[in-house]
Amino acid sequence: MIIPQFGAADGVVVIAYVAALLLPGGLLGLVGGLRGWTLVASAPLFTYAVSGIAGPLYSAMGIRWSPVSWALAFVVVIVVVAGVRLLLRRLRGAPEPGPEIPPWSLTAQLAVVAAVVVAVGTGLVVILGGIRTLGAIPQDWDAVFHANGIRYIAETGDGSLYGMGLTNWYEPGAPPIFYPNAYHLLGTVVYEMTGATIPTVLNAHTVLIPGMIGLSLVALVRRFGGRPIVAATAALAVVAVSSVYDLLWRGPLLPFATGVALTPVLVVLAVDMLDARSLRSAVRPALLFALGMAGLLCLHPAILIGAVLFTLPALVQRWWSAPGRAPREIGLLVVAGVLAALGCAAQLAGTLSSAGNLAAISWPADLTVSTSVGQILTFGHGSDTIQLWLTVFLVVGLLCYRRLGALRWVGFTAAIFGVLFVVAASVSAPWAKTITSLWWNDRWRLIALTAVPLCIVIGHGVGELQRLFVTALSRIADAARHRPPEALPSQSPTTQRVLAVVTSVVVLLAFVALTRGLYVARDQARMMQNSGEGPAVSGLEIAGMEAIAGIVPPGERVLNDRGDGSTWLYALTGVESVAGHYDGFRTGPDAMLLAQSFNRYPDDPAVRTAVQQLDIQYVQLDAGFLRSDATRSPGLTGLENADWLTVVYRNPDVVLYRIDPPGDEQSTSAGARAGVPAGPLLSDGSG
Repeated sequence: MIIPQFGAADGVVVIAYVAALLLPGGLLGLVGGLRGWTLVASAPLFTYAVSGIAGPLYSAMGIRWSPVSWALAFVVVIVVVAGVRLLLRRLRGAPEPGPEIPPWSLTAQLAVVAAVVVAVGTGLVVILGGIRTLGAIPQDWDAVFHANGIRYIAETGDGSLYGMGLTNWYEPGAPPIFYPNAYHLLGTVVYEMTGATIPTVLNAHTVLIPGMIGLSLVALVRRFGGRPIVAATAALAVVAVSSVYDLLWRGPLLPFATGVALTPVLVVLAVDMLDARSLRSAVRPALLFALGMAGLLCLHPAILIGAVLFTLPALVQRWWSAPGRAPREIGLLVVAGVLAALGCAAQLAGTLSSAGNLAAISWPADLTVSTSVGQILTFGHGSDTIQLWLTVFLVVGLLCYRRLGALRWVGFTAAIFGVLFVVAASVSAPWAKTITSLWWNDRWRLIALTAVPLCIVIGHGVGELQRLFVTALSRIADAARHRPPEALPSQSPTTQRVLAVVTSVVVLLAFVALTRGLYVARDQARMMQNSGEGPAVSGLEIAGMEAIAGIVPPGERVLNDRGDGSTWLYALTGVESVAGHYDGFRTGPDAMLLAQSFNRYPDDPAVRTAVQQLDIQYVQLDAGFLRSDATRSPGLTGLENADWLTVVYRNPDVVLYRIDPPGDEQSTSAGARAGVPAGPLLSDGSG
């Protein structure tokens, strides 16, 4: 296990993010009548819902997004929710009490709280142990878009659904690029409140995601009357599963992973609404459920679809045992869905407008069906090793499945996503790509959605072993006192409680020990795959970009290579670049022309026109490429010998050229002018 570097300043940023997630949404949930585990688990979902709806609305009204306007949005929504609740109470009296849920003792509550704290701490240690520092740059495809998006919102105050796309798709006439931005809006608030670097803000949220999943599972188990030990083990198991961390180093898929963490909460809110005994008492939970759906949609449209599939088995189980209530409950679900759609009309329109882009992405289906199924059951996806003890406890849970009670539906939820995973991983037919296209037929997303409900089955397996342990000890004690088995139970209530607590602690400690500390070392190794010195951005490249920010005048764009780490220039410094993302799909004609032909600048009028139109005076090349097979863009090769370029900054990993207008060229090469010390020439490929 690697001990991460984590200072007081890092702690302040993480605490600020926790406060931003929990306090406004928690106050909204409290005013809305939520309590206990549901209140705490749903708070981040409500925070994202209000943020995601308010940002585009503010943009349409010409109001700048800031921490102040963000807080004002919550004040308005909280007042509205409180007003609706007060009006209903005055018109028709106090609402009927909800269904009785088997109580947890204070000791059990505290034990589950301790398990959640351990889960949060484990997630933090795993992620920080992998990336080493909270300010590390995530070195993969999606992270730079999220980072640039936060910078864009902070600098412009534009909370619209199409604004962030301007960091890469900005040329006149280019089609607008839609992206749901609740994640980025909240990240902007934390960035402006703390003054931390944008990578630090990204990571301060990332370290919380595994713990958020654990908290959501606890709320789910509690709402369905599950045992405390099942809830505690589920929270611990989910932070041990490597597939959860695969969402956080690969991509990283930060809004999607956040949505995965909050998906179980939507089931809780749905059941709260459906359990209301009258239409009047259903109004409040229906509003909260609609807000929860809005929160997931504002985070990521695919997550809302996934949440519907996640919830469906729970609904089928309800209606199977009591089919008569299905029509009324379907009506409530439809009404809540309409409310969510009205609140997120802009997000829905944007989602529909971008649906055609899904077909442009296709991952290979290169596993066999048997291998895919085996990876689900052994938690071994993307690795040469398996998580054996998770499998052992999963098997125990499956063998005792009938005793899972009201939570039996979670196995069917896992089966739904498991089938989708197998299809995405092992079937290359067009129909397979069609049904998995909502998740970009990306099996890494689907295996994570499969693993989350399986963790409840793992928790059930541990709980059944604890039950067996208690029974065995009771029989041993009674045998020692010569009591027949039919006389059980013989202990006093106090003795039974002590025995339950002791055995629960023992089996939980055994679970942690057998999984080698919840597989921390294994998961840290996963998180190390795209962090540190490269491949795309090194410490020297960060230093170079900081120096470039002092050279390039405000408002100018820097020409850069889409394949190297210079795409981080805007996020780190605020200086705009021609390529603001590794994604070159649907970029403008001027950017494409320069990538192909910039080295023909002296001889090609079209190239000079493109440079003028994009207001480019400087060219940046970085040594690190994101992909190992990447090469320098054709138009950016051979620049070291160009007599129409002047080197104004260089270190071993970064070079910045100034473009000399025609007629100002000098006879010496670019690498030998402007008094800049000579340095190694950058490669035309990543090597």
